Amino acid sequence: MVSSADRQGSGHSLEAHTELVNWILSQGGSLNDCVRVAQDASRGVHIQVKADWPHPISPETRVLSAPMGVTMSYFNAIGFQSSQISFSRHGVELPQAFIDSVAVEETTTFFLMGQYLRGAEGFWYPYLRTLPQPGDLTTPLFFGEEDVDWIQGTGIPEASVQRYEIWDERYEQCMSKLEEAGFDGLEDYTWDLYLWASTIISSRAFSPKVLSSVMEASKVGEDTGVSVLLPLIDLPNHRPLAKVEWRAGTSDVGMVVLEEIGPGQEISNNYGPRNNEQLLMNYGFCLPNNPTDYRVIKLGVKPDSHLSRAKSRQIEMFPDMSNNKEDHYYIFSVYYPLLGPNTAMEHSVFSPALFNSLMIMHANDRERKQIEISESSMSIPSAYGNGHSMLAALSQICFELISHIMMLQASAPERQRQPENLKQTFAQIYRDSLLTLDKAALIVATWTLKRAREHQKGETWEDVKTMLNEHLAQVSEGHFSPETLSRVRVRILERESLLKRNGELFRLGELFSLLPVDMQAPGRDWFNNILAQASQSVPALQTSPQALFSIVVALLVATGRSQQARPHLPARLTQWVDFLVEQYPVSEVIVEESELLSQLNNFADTDNAYSIASQVGVDWLSDVGEWMNSKWLTWAMNVADSEMVLIPHEPLQILAAENPGLPKLGCLYVPQI
Repeated sequence: MVSSADRQGSGHSLEAHTELVNWILSQGGSLNDCVRVAQDASRGVHIQVKADWPHPISPETRVLSAPMGVTMSYFNAIGFQSSQISFSRHGVELPQAFIDSVAVEETTTFFLMGQYLRGAEGFWYPYLRTLPQPGDLTTPLFFGEEDVDWIQGTGIPEASVQRYEIWDERYEQCMSKLEEAGFDGLEDYTWDLYLWASTIISSRAFSPKVLSSVMEASKVGEDTGVSVLLPLIDLPNHRPLAKVEWRAGTSDVGMVVLEEIGPGQEISNNYGPRNNEQLLMNYGFCLPNNPTDYRVIKLGVKPDSHLSRAKSRQIEMFPDMSNNKEDHYYIFSVYYPLLGPNTAMEHSVFSPALFNSLMIMHANDRERKQIEISESSMSIPSAYGNGHSMLAALSQICFELISHIMMLQASAPERQRQPENLKQTFAQIYRDSLLTLDKAALIVATWTLKRAREHQKGETWEDVKTMLNEHLAQVSEGHFSPETLSRVRVRILERESLLKRNGELFRLGELFSLLPVDMQAPGRDWFNNILAQASQSVPALQTSPQALFSIVVALLVATGRSQQARPHLPARLTQWVDFLVEQYPVSEVIVEESELLSQLNNFADTDNAYSIASQVGVDWLSDVGEWMNSKWLTWAMNVADSEMVLIPHEPLQILAAENPGLPKLGCLYVPQI
């Protein structure tokens, strides 16, 4: 179960595989008449439907089989026998004390090492000689110093070190146990051979369920640690989404195709929805344009964080959740096919678990009070006002994507440098796939933020297409193939967004558009005058988005509370004002001691704000009373702090400029009705 290119080294000849087929047939296996073993430069040794076969093979065709007697597993190492089956050791006798003291996986690994050392005398020699030999493997544990340069900045080096340390510790323990048992020939069981055998098992072994027809269920469960090597059945190359099944009988294990395959076409295996990191780590190859590619995200959640507390609450409610150690935090390729038909557009690229967790992490206090916890998920429900956490989560995703893209670009080998071997070639494919995945995901995330910032265009199908064309026009040529860019477009248009309406994020000057047209100019004039005068006594005001937003919020909320003005206000503004006053009770305001707020309060406590209002035509607040005093200004500062979202400024510049940085833009969240 390795890539075609991995089969092109020594020992992977068509002749050797033909001898393997003959051996399998002599042991009672089969190869369908419609199938042949072939070899070419692009796919290496593989199996295909014969080119001169008169018709496509139909689903449910059994293309090949391996008899139970040629399988290799832990049961061979222990010489298991029952009334149904007998698994022979075939000349490798591991000490019983060793078998009793180490894990099932290690017994199998050392048994494979022993069979390899038997060479041509071994029962499995026709099979083992077709496998990648110790010098042929291309997984990262076999990378040289120059090869490692190609995976810097990715998650592979860390994963490789972790695996190396685990395997090294296990090897030393096993060697110690064999030495205690006085095992002959111990010096031949080298670290290099152990590394090879462990890699072969991790990359080629099948689930123990393939033995389920001849073994008790308790012996072949997924948690038993049993892995099974299936000669010949592991020959077909991997193709994502290939429809194939392995069916266990009482005498053999067969490979059955579940789709029509035409004459001359390759018959592929399917390892499952593996991403390129898994393929490289476990199998030593990658796939360009892998449709099932995704990137695992680590959030680095602190123990005292809101998300950690929500998780603790979930475990209290559902104790069995304590056994679930895996967080499903993924960023998917835009080609990823395994999605439910009603999956939201954002969730089709950013897994629901990741997205919901980020919403909880970046929600404000009022949103966190509404967290819904079930056995399968934790989320902030969709409701009026809760779009803040969704947009904040998207912003954080954008920052992470931009940082990761910049890191990948900075750590890449020099552009003129070309791969010099198969390991470097696969590493480059892996790195390029990460960049493509991140850049496509960035387009999707920024699309939703673009809509949230759009206050002019409507929401008709034509409006959406116009906005999307403008959005994609920012992507310069060379970042994506036409197929990938088309897929990004389809992913955006084919699925409903979590953002139901445009225009929920406002820059400072845009907030005045919430007022009726005749109030907008006086409102802006009032703010500009306030800003000009306050800047002299409050110099830090210009650098504090929170303080600037609070001044405008104070005006808008006062307007919404005015009985004189209220009948003339848009429903969106009055509903928002009522919502803020309800969610942030003025009675609970405590005036803070910060220097900025103190200076601003001192300025506001004078008559400046009110006299300027009368001068510029803000004459609709006469019935409100004080609305720029210390209490209301402190209240507005709290609101601005909670309802503000920091989004990336010009985020697609990462696709057009070198080292664009991460400038942030403060926006205030104002929900649509």
